[in-house]
Amino acid sequence: MENYECLSKLICGIDFEDDNDIDKILGHISVSVNKIASEIISLPSLSDDKLSLYGPYLGRSLLELSTTALLARLDPFKILLMKGKQEQSDYELGKPHSSAIRWQGDVVDEAVNDIWAEKPLKNPTRAILGAYQTQLVMVKSAQKVFDESTEASIGGWYNELTRTDAKGLVEKLKSKINTLYSSLSKGIHHELLVPQESILDRDTVLNLINDTLFVVMTLGLLMSRIPHAYQKTPLDDCFTLYKNAKELELV
Repeated sequence: MENYECLSKLICGIDFEDDNDIDKILGHISVSVNKIASEIISLPSLSDDKLSLYGPYLGRSLLELSTTALLARLDPFKILLMKGKQEQSDYELGKPHSSAIRWQGDVVDEAVNDIWAEKPLKNPTRAILGAYQTQLVMVKSAQKVFDESTEASIGGWYNELTRTDAKGLVEKLKSKINTLYSSLSKGIHHELLVPQESILDRDTVLNLINDTLFVVMTLGLLMSRIPHAYQKTPLDDCFTLYKNAKELELV
C-alpha cells in the first residue's frame, strides 16, 4: 500500500458499498484524495516558480477534500443534501447554492461564549471545529487518542500531537486549519501583487503542505475515536495508518 493511500483510508475509510450513498461519496473523495496526494509527493521535484504556482492548489484541494470527507462521517445529512442537489437536472455550476459546504459554518464557526444559552441553542453550529462539536465531541476524542497512543504506535507525530492537553490540541488544529486555508488561498486567488514566489517560496509552500498533512490526518485520527461518527476504518488500523502517513511529509 502506498503511503498516500494511508492518508485516504484514515480520512475516508475503506470497503465502500455500491448501494450506500455515503459510501459512494466517501469512495469518490478517496479516489480524489489519492490523486491529489500522488501529485503532492512530486512537488519537491518542481522548479521554484512551478512549486509556488501548483503547491497551494494541491494543498487547499487536500484540505477541502479531507474536511468534506470528515463532515460526511460526522454529519451525513449535510453531505447527502448536497449530493442530492447536485444530481438535479436544473443544478447550475455558475451560481452559489445554499446546500454547498462553506468553510465558515461547516468546518469552523464563530465562538460561542455559552453553548447552553437559549440564543445559540436555537440554531447551534454543527461545524466540525465549531463550539459544540469541540466541547461535546472533539476534546473527548482527543483524550481517548492520548490515553490509547504511544510514540511506538503512532510514530513521528507523537510529540507534536501530545505537546499540549486534549483541549489544547483541538484548539491548535482549529487555529492551524484557519491559517492554512487563508495562506493556501493566497496562491489560488492571485491576491498577491508581488511576485508569488517571493512570499510563497519553496520552504513556505512545503511547510504549508506538511502542516496540512498533519492537520487532516490528526482530524481523521480523532474521527476514528468518535463513537457516533460513520466508521469505515477498523480502529486497530488507525494508528498504523497515521504512523505510515507521516512518511508523506515533504523535504
